Amino acid sequence: MTYFKFEANGPVKEELTEREVDILQTSLLNLAAMTNAIVVGQGLMLNPPDDGKIGITFAYEENLSEEKEQEIVDVFLRKINTFFKMSNLDLTLELANAKASK
Repeated sequence: MTYFKFEANGPVKEELTEREVDILQTSLLNLAAMTNAIVVGQGLMLNPPDDGKIGITFAYEENLSEEKEQEIVDVFLRKINTFFKMSNLDLTLELANAKASK
């Protein structure tokens, strides 16, 4: 199993309403699914973040190659951080942790 946990950080988090957080979470979910389909092309489970956080966790039933792991992380971080900049949100998505069990 391989999983990646991403979290958004920045001062704007305290200024967002619950509705705005829901919209961001939905956007992350859709961009994650699209990015996975393009880069990996393999099924995965997308999980919401812990309470009070903005982010997403990718979970793959099968292990990914190291090359695919790095590619999905790089592409997703780039897409979401570009999305935040274009939306004028003072947020940065970061990889919170990654675990690959073989």
